[in-house]
Amino acid sequence: MITLAGGGYTAKIDPARGGNCISLRHAPTGARILREPVSYPLDNPYLYGMPILFPVNRIAGGRFLFEGREYRFPINEPSTGCHLHGTLHETPFTVTQQSADAVRLVFDAPYLDFPHRFCLSLAYTLSERGLSVMCEVENRSDENMPVFLGYHTTFAVPFLPDGDAGDCRVFADLGDEIERNMANYLPTGRILPPDDVTRRMQTGEFPPHEKPISRHYRAAHEGRIRLTDTARGVRVVYENSENLSYRLFYNGQADVYICLEPQTCMANCQNAPFAREEAGFDVIPPRGKKTYFSRIYLETL
Repeated sequence: MITLAGGGYTAKIDPARGGNCISLRHAPTGARILREPVSYPLDNPYLYGMPILFPVNRIAGGRFLFEGREYRFPINEPSTGCHLHGTLHETPFTVTQQSADAVRLVFDAPYLDFPHRFCLSLAYTLSERGLSVMCEVENRSDENMPVFLGYHTTFAVPFLPDGDAGDCRVFADLGDEIERNMANYLPTGRILPPDDVTRRMQTGEFPPHEKPISRHYRAAHEGRIRLTDTARGVRVVYENSENLSYRLFYNGQADVYICLEPQTCMANCQNAPFAREEAGFDVIPPRGKKTYFSRIYLETL
């Protein structure tokens, strides 16, 4: 485990499990921002820290066609017949640079049956501006490479040592809610009108402990997400670059965490009943690169 410190924050990065930032704390407030594991092995690899997902979310049947090529991923969720989230989150990364407040980790190896060679790097930096995460994906093949990326970022509720879940509220810059068939969690092709939960998220009034939710949205405006302790006047801010333009929100049984997940595309964008461009299906040209930026920090109100 790699420990970083800077700007009043400390972070722990696990290179053995996808370079996951498994802990983010803020010494001045005592905040434990991300949900941290108590022990290993993890009961659920997605519900601690901010594991990287590639390909993100579900692919119906674990396969799709692109430019005459069939892409196949293992069915690792038999109950839905889908491939879910890839295995990069549990794959060892190599540390290529490290200092007291920063580290860069790289994956550069064949991946599942994915037909493209690629290099993916994660660069974490701590400062008084919080935790910055720069992800770079380089296509080292001679063909257009589809890319579907996200983080299963799981925040602790409450996140302050003397906090109460009942005082926490979620805000998110949200656009359309994408209806899913909740038997297999795949988009149906319908866009849902805003309901009470959506409106309260848009105004920063949704309590994450209130009831279980699993919702899929397009991001809107700046795509900002905030988790606020209203009684103590402290909030977590989660910023993401514009190319992380979709969101999935999930809170289990609405008790000790909420997943606020940025991703580049819609669930099953490869086969969804939407135009691929509309669903966020993205491509990196041969020998090209794309970067994805995120930042998590605390604000005092």
